[in-house]
Amino acid sequence: MTSSKSPHDFHPVYQVGMADQLDEAWGINLIVGQKVASLVALFGSVEYHLERAILKLKGIDPKGIRPETDGKMVSAMIEMVEQIAATMPSDTERGMLTTWCAACRSGFTIRNNISHGVPSRIGTTLVFARNPQWHGEQRKKSFGDFWADEYTLDLVRHSFATLLRVIVQVEKGEASFERIATKLVLRALGEARSILGEFASQTYNPSFEKY
Repeated sequence: MTSSKSPHDFHPVYQVGMADQLDEAWGINLIVGQKVASLVALFGSVEYHLERAILKLKGIDPKGIRPETDGKMVSAMIEMVEQIAATMPSDTERGMLTTWCAACRSGFTIRNNISHGVPSRIGTTLVFARNPQWHGEQRKKSFGDFWADEYTLDLVRHSFATLLRVIVQVEKGEASFERIATKLVLRALGEARSILGEFASQTYNPSFEKY
Protein backbone atom coordinates (compact mmCIF):
# COMPACT_ATOMS: atom_id res chain seq x y z
CA MET A 1 0.00 0.00 0.00
CA THR A 2 1.39 3.37 -1.05
CA SER A 3 1.56 6.07 1.59
CA SER A 4 -0.37 9.24 0.80
CA LYS A 5 2.00 11.33 2.85
CA SER A 6 4.47 13.66 1.17
CA PRO A 7 8.17 13.98 2.12
CA HIS A 8 7.17 17.13 4.02
CA ASP A 9 5.41 14.89 6.53
CA PHE A 10 8.58 12.91 7.32
CA HIS A 11 11.56 15.28 7.00
CA PRO A 12 12.02 18.44 9.08
CA VAL A 13 14.44 19.75 6.42
CA TYR A 14 11.55 20.00 3.97
CA GLN A 15 9.52 22.01 6.47
CA VAL A 16 12.35 24.37 7.43
CA GLY A 17 14.43 24.52 4.25
CA MET A 18 11.60 25.03 1.75
CA ALA A 19 14.13 25.04 -1.12
CA ASP A 20 11.39 25.42 -3.75
CA GLN A 21 10.56 28.84 -2.33
CA LEU A 22 14.18 29.93 -2.61
CA ASP A 23 14.35 28.66 -6.20
CA GLU A 24 11.28 30.70 -7.05
CA ALA A 25 12.67 33.79 -5.32
CA TRP A 26 15.97 33.51 -7.22
CA GLY A 27 14.41 32.69 -10.59
CA ILE A 28 15.70 29.12 -10.78
CA ASN A 29 13.02 27.48 -12.89
CA LEU A 30 13.26 24.05 -14.52
CA ILE A 31 14.87 25.36 -17.71
CA VAL A 32 17.43 27.66 -16.06
CA GLY A 33 18.16 25.08 -13.37
CA GLN A 34 18.86 22.39 -15.98
CA LYS A 35 21.26 24.66 -17.85
CA VAL A 36 23.10 25.67 -14.68
CA ALA A 37 23.40 21.97 -13.75
CA SER A 38 24.77 21.26 -17.24
CA LEU A 39 27.40 23.96 -16.71
CA VAL A 40 28.40 22.53 -13.34
CA ALA A 41 28.98 19.15 -15.00
CA LEU A 42 31.01 20.80 -17.76
CA PHE A 43 33.16 22.71 -15.25
CA GLY A 44 34.21 19.53 -13.50
CA SER A 45 34.76 17.63 -16.74
CA VAL A 46 36.99 20.29 -18.29
CA GLU A 47 39.08 20.54 -15.13
CA TYR A 48 39.53 16.75 -14.95
CA HIS A 49 40.49 16.30 -18.61
CA LEU A 50 42.74 19.38 -18.53
CA GLU A 51 44.93 17.66 -15.95
CA ARG A 52 44.99 14.42 -17.98
CA ALA A 53 45.89 16.38 -21.13
CA ILE A 54 48.87 17.98 -19.37
CA LEU A 55 50.16 14.56 -18.35
CA LYS A 56 49.73 13.38 -21.93
CA LEU A 57 51.51 16.39 -23.40
CA LYS A 58 54.40 15.93 -20.96
CA GLY A 59 54.57 12.18 -21.49
CA ILE A 60 53.93 11.43 -17.79
CA ASP A 61 52.43 8.13 -16.67
CA PRO A 62 50.72 8.96 -13.36
CA LYS A 63 50.46 5.38 -12.14
CA GLY A 64 52.06 5.03 -8.71
CA ILE A 65 53.22 8.64 -8.48
CA ARG A 66 51.85 11.96 -7.33
CA PRO A 67 51.94 14.01 -10.55
CA GLU A 68 52.94 17.66 -10.54
CA THR A 69 49.39 18.58 -11.48
CA ASP A 70 47.98 17.20 -8.23
CA GLY A 71 46.35 19.89 -6.13
CA LYS A 72 46.98 22.60 -8.72
CA MET A 73 44.43 25.35 -9.22
CA VAL A 74 42.84 25.49 -12.65
CA SER A 75 44.64 28.77 -13.36
CA ALA A 76 47.99 27.09 -12.66
CA MET A 77 47.17 24.19 -14.98
CA ILE A 78 46.16 26.62 -17.73
CA GLU A 79 49.56 28.30 -17.32
CA MET A 80 51.23 24.91 -17.66
CA VAL A 81 49.48 24.35 -21.00
CA GLU A 82 50.48 27.83 -22.17
CA GLN A 83 54.11 27.03 -21.33
CA ILE A 84 53.86 23.77 -23.27
CA ALA A 85 52.24 25.56 -26.22
CA ALA A 86 55.08 28.08 -26.38
CA THR A 87 57.56 25.26 -27.07
CA MET A 88 55.58 23.66 -29.88
CA PRO A 89 57.07 23.92 -33.36
CA SER A 90 53.99 24.64 -35.47
CA ASP A 91 51.69 27.64 -35.57
CA THR A 92 48.70 25.28 -35.57
CA GLU A 93 49.68 23.64 -32.29
CA ARG A 94 50.57 26.91 -30.58
CA GLY A 95 47.53 28.73 -31.88
CA MET A 96 45.01 26.08 -30.94
CA LEU A 97 46.30 25.61 -27.40
CA THR A 98 46.79 29.33 -26.80
CA THR A 99 43.23 30.10 -27.90
CA TRP A 100 41.94 27.21 -25.81
CA CYS A 101 43.74 28.52 -22.73
CA ALA A 102 42.45 32.07 -23.18
CA ALA A 103 38.89 30.81 -23.49
CA CYS A 104 39.29 28.46 -20.53
CA ARG A 105 40.68 31.17 -18.26
CA SER A 106 37.64 33.36 -18.92
CA GLY A 107 35.37 30.35 -18.58
CA PHE A 108 36.60 29.57 -15.10
CA THR A 109 36.09 33.18 -14.07
CA ILE A 110 32.44 32.54 -14.95
CA ARG A 111 32.61 29.24 -13.03
CA ASN A 112 33.83 31.09 -9.95
CA ASN A 113 31.12 33.72 -10.29
CA ILE A 114 28.47 30.98 -10.35
CA SER A 115 29.98 28.61 -7.80
CA HIS A 116 30.96 31.28 -5.26
CA GLY A 117 28.36 33.91 -6.09
CA VAL A 118 25.33 35.02 -4.11
CA PRO A 119 22.17 34.29 -6.13
CA SER A 120 19.49 36.91 -6.55
CA ARG A 121 16.92 37.92 -9.14
CA ILE A 122 16.90 41.13 -11.13
CA GLY A 123 13.61 41.38 -12.98
CA THR A 124 13.09 37.81 -14.16
CA THR A 125 16.80 36.96 -14.47
CA LEU A 126 18.87 34.85 -12.06
CA VAL A 127 22.08 36.72 -11.22
CA PHE A 128 25.15 35.46 -9.35
CA ALA A 129 27.31 38.09 -7.61
CA ARG A 130 30.76 37.16 -6.28
CA ASN A 131 32.53 39.30 -3.67
CA PRO A 132 29.78 41.94 -3.49
CA GLN A 133 30.35 45.10 -1.50
CA TRP A 134 26.71 45.85 -0.77
CA HIS A 135 27.40 47.18 2.72
CA GLY A 136 30.31 49.45 1.77
CA GLU A 137 33.02 47.01 2.83
CA GLN A 138 36.35 46.64 1.05
CA ARG A 139 37.42 43.25 -0.30
CA LYS A 140 40.75 41.83 -1.40
CA LYS A 141 39.21 39.95 -4.32
CA SER A 142 37.49 41.74 -7.17
CA PHE A 143 33.76 41.72 -7.82
CA GLY A 144 32.32 39.38 -10.43
CA ASP A 145 28.82 38.61 -11.61
CA PHE A 146 26.99 36.44 -14.10
CA TRP A 147 23.52 37.02 -15.52
CA ALA A 148 22.06 33.55 -16.00
CA ASP A 149 19.34 34.10 -18.60
CA GLU A 150 18.60 31.17 -20.90
CA TYR A 151 20.34 32.66 -23.95
CA THR A 152 23.55 33.47 -22.07
CA LEU A 153 23.57 30.08 -20.37
CA ASP A 154 23.35 28.34 -23.73
CA LEU A 155 26.20 30.38 -25.20
CA VAL A 156 28.41 29.58 -22.22
CA ARG A 157 27.36 25.89 -22.17
CA HIS A 158 28.22 25.35 -25.82
CA SER A 159 31.49 27.23 -25.41
CA PHE A 160 32.49 25.04 -22.46
CA ALA A 161 31.39 21.94 -24.38
CA THR A 162 33.71 23.02 -27.20
CA LEU A 163 36.60 23.34 -24.73
CA LEU A 164 35.81 19.91 -23.33
CA ARG A 165 35.71 18.14 -26.70
CA VAL A 166 39.00 19.69 -27.81
CA ILE A 167 40.91 18.94 -24.60
CA VAL A 168 39.62 15.35 -24.59
CA GLN A 169 41.08 14.91 -28.09
CA VAL A 170 44.41 16.29 -26.87
CA GLU A 171 44.28 13.98 -23.84
CA LYS A 172 43.62 10.91 -25.98
CA GLY A 173 46.57 11.67 -28.23
CA GLU A 174 45.08 9.54 -30.99
CA ALA A 175 45.10 12.30 -33.60
CA SER A 176 47.69 14.89 -34.58
CA PHE A 177 47.08 18.54 -33.77
CA GLU A 178 46.66 19.17 -37.49
CA ARG A 179 43.77 16.70 -37.58
CA ILE A 180 42.20 18.07 -34.40
CA ALA A 181 42.53 21.71 -35.45
CA THR A 182 40.11 21.75 -38.36
CA LYS A 183 38.86 25.09 -39.66
CA LEU A 184 35.55 24.54 -37.88
CA VAL A 185 37.24 23.69 -34.57
CA LEU A 186 39.51 26.74 -34.75
CA ARG A 187 36.53 28.96 -35.54
CA ALA A 188 34.61 27.44 -32.62
CA LEU A 189 37.53 27.99 -30.24
CA GLY A 190 37.83 31.58 -31.37
CA GLU A 191 34.14 32.13 -30.81
CA ALA A 192 34.33 30.43 -27.39
CA ARG A 193 37.19 32.75 -26.44
CA SER A 194 35.10 35.76 -27.46
CA ILE A 195 31.90 34.59 -25.75
CA LEU A 196 33.51 33.54 -22.49
CA GLY A 197 35.74 36.60 -22.44
CA GLU A 198 32.78 38.94 -22.74
CA PHE A 199 30.63 37.23 -20.13
CA ALA A 200 33.58 37.04 -17.73
CA SER A 201 34.33 40.76 -18.13
CA GLN A 202 32.92 43.36 -15.77
CA THR A 203 32.71 45.87 -18.64
CA TYR A 204 30.27 43.67 -20.54
CA ASN A 205 26.74 45.04 -20.87
CA PRO A 206 24.22 42.17 -20.48
CA SER A 207 21.61 44.17 -22.39
CA PHE A 208 23.78 44.15 -25.51
CA GLU A 209 23.33 41.06 -27.69
CA LYS A 210 26.24 40.51 -30.05
CA TYR A 211 25.71 36.87 -30.95
